[in-house]
Amino acid sequence: MATPATADIFYLNSYQSAQGGYNRGYAAVGGSTAIVEACDMGPGDSRRAVTTISTNAGGYYEVQDANGSNNGCVRELFVDADLIYSGLKYLMSSCIQNGFTGTPYNCATRWGVVD
Repeated sequence: MATPATADIFYLNSYQSAQGGYNRGYAAVGGSTAIVEACDMGPGDSRRAVTTISTNAGGYYEVQDANGSNNGCVRELFVDADLIYSGLKYLMSSCIQNGFTGTPYNCATRWGVVD
């Protein structure tokens, strides 16, 4: 059994769209949970804010904010005791994309390790 982990917390802004909109992504990973948030920030640009977490244990967590550029956020809690543990390496991406199934772009990425 893996030891309980404390949360690794980080904010990460994507690069801006041509119209100036961007994603302010947030992640808190640890203690067998991942809290992932996507925030559609800046002026309206008809794009979605997308935040993802990919782990070296096979976990993948994604949140999209498609409610317009009202500077609001969508946050989800993922509970996965077997895939989130102390020492876990993960990649966080903060992107924008065109539509639900569009290709993410203007991404900023960050590697993290859960304590």
